[in-house]
Amino acid sequence: MLTLFQTKSSFKSQIPLMLVFLGERYDQEPVNRPLGTQDYQCFLSLKGEGTLVLDHEQMTVREGDCFLLHPGVPCSYQAKDGKWIIANAGFTGRICPSLFQALGLSESGIYSITDPQIFLKNQRMLRRLTEKSSDQRDWSSGCYQFLLDLADALTYRAANDPLGTSYPDQSYAFRVIHYLEDHLAEPLYIPALAESLGVNHQYLCTVFKKETGYTIVSYLQLLRIGSARMMLERYPERSSAEIGRACGYESPSYFGKQFKRVTGVTPDQYRKKGTVVQQN
Repeated sequence: MLTLFQTKSSFKSQIPLMLVFLGERYDQEPVNRPLGTQDYQCFLSLKGEGTLVLDHEQMTVREGDCFLLHPGVPCSYQAKDGKWIIANAGFTGRICPSLFQALGLSESGIYSITDPQIFLKNQRMLRRLTEKSSDQRDWSSGCYQFLLDLADALTYRAANDPLGTSYPDQSYAFRVIHYLEDHLAEPLYIPALAESLGVNHQYLCTVFKKETGYTIVSYLQLLRIGSARMMLERYPERSSAEIGRACGYESPSYFGKQFKRVTGVTPDQYRKKGTVVQQN
């Protein structure tokens, strides 16, 4: 089943990350896009094999593989033999270029995934969000978590190009994001960060918000909570307070409050349920 989602034109400037479509366990028909896609598309091969052609280079997509398509890259794909059952999701929005770069999803192509259920679980989460609300403003954080989880589970099959070379006009956003990722658990002092980049801190905050749709502080908050979610799943022997400290939250109560604000549940509830209900 493939479901398309449309966003009102008046909302497009307000929503930094938007859901375009969800495809759940359907037989993929042959597709040929000589001009590429208009959005960012993520695929999971569930059953059978497919053939993917990118810029005239042919590749085989095996069962359990993922492949990503960036806008404007000439592509075609189809079943190799018989049926090819896939799941997919499409995203758009002004944050997409910098977000996909920052998450290491900077290339169209085939990726290996550690656990296909990560893709399917987050796809179900997005489906629940779309059923709960018809307003895409309510879905944006769910889209972010989908991509955050997916990036953590994917490995590109070739060496990536240097980060940021495709979008030099967004270099400040890229550099800030990489700094935040490298200093996730450390206190953030924006004037010092801006000085290290050679710009005024008000200017840096303005540029970052324009390019990503988030303030630097709120982006760091999402990165920290995303890292905490991953650690809660991977390290059941570690307490939530310990994981909170590892992600930059010295106060367990503040960590719990921020985690619930982003995910809708406490760290301990998340660990027990294994799912979250995303909120704005």
